[in-house]
Amino acid sequence: MSCSRDTQDFNNISNECPDSEEHAVSDQLRKIDREELLRNPREYLRDPEGYLRSRGVDIEVLQRETETHFTRPWSERRGIEYSDRHSTITLVRGSLDQLSNFLAARAVETQHDVLGTEIELSSLFGFAYQLTGHDWSIMIWDYTVIPNPAAVAAIPREAQLSQALRQPVITLTVSDSSTAYRLFERGEMTEYFSATEDEAAECSDSDGLPTQKYVFSPYLDVDPEAGSVTICFGSTRRPGPSEATNSLRSFPTQLMCELGAYDPDIGIQYLLGAYWPERGSRYTVQNPGFSATLPFSDREIHSVPDLVRVDYFKFQD
Repeated sequence: MSCSRDTQDFNNISNECPDSEEHAVSDQLRKIDREELLRNPREYLRDPEGYLRSRGVDIEVLQRETETHFTRPWSERRGIEYSDRHSTITLVRGSLDQLSNFLAARAVETQHDVLGTEIELSSLFGFAYQLTGHDWSIMIWDYTVIPNPAAVAAIPREAQLSQALRQPVITLTVSDSSTAYRLFERGEMTEYFSATEDEAAECSDSDGLPTQKYVFSPYLDVDPEAGSVTICFGSTRRPGPSEATNSLRSFPTQLMCELGAYDPDIGIQYLLGAYWPERGSRYTVQNPGFSATLPFSDREIHSVPDLVRVDYFKFQD
């Protein structure tokens, strides 16, 4: 069974890099007055399709371009695939062979090219993979159990990876209410970003990198009761903005685009087909692809990531 994505989430149309093939979905949805929609959503909720058509949106073009965008080549994708999830990935610029060799020297067991292979899950495990046509490899871990300190110590930290492989490393955390990243270069953290809807969040120095706190309400002009967003940002690569603006929220996508990186939203659950994998159980590693239903249609579209391969690492029995 493939993983489902929502093609009608109109708030997530700007997470692609500007130099990618900007789909006409964005052009169509730019015809909507978002402030008007936020002030009076009832008209839209009564008849979404009729509302959009009355604002000049061509639904047929919207559907065609949504399909083109959803099925675009994986080798050309950059930026972040936002979805209703909570996951952390670590991206390393370099080949999967480089990353896997480094991890294998620290793991108690390594299996290469496990797509279609049945594996038995240990207490602490992870995967490394790479998309065809991409310069970055990705590693993901499962922390749903509390591992022993020795196993945790075996997993390389970002600074260690960056220094040993002499490449940039990004750790990216995405959820429905927060986004954070840490960039390491030459073994040192050079940029930190955290955005949360928690108005009481505090900003403190991260790994010795001073951070600045920004608090603002991006929708206050159309909704007096809108909550605030708290952003913590620090960087040795560029100065922080002098004041909080909505453009701050796009920093994660800007960084990924600038470095040619991509978060495909491929996590443990995707590869194992189980939301809560059980230790000691056996699972077949899979690449089922992603599916979505076209806006205002019953037709389903499908796209399968083009993976170089997937490697499995066990750090604790």
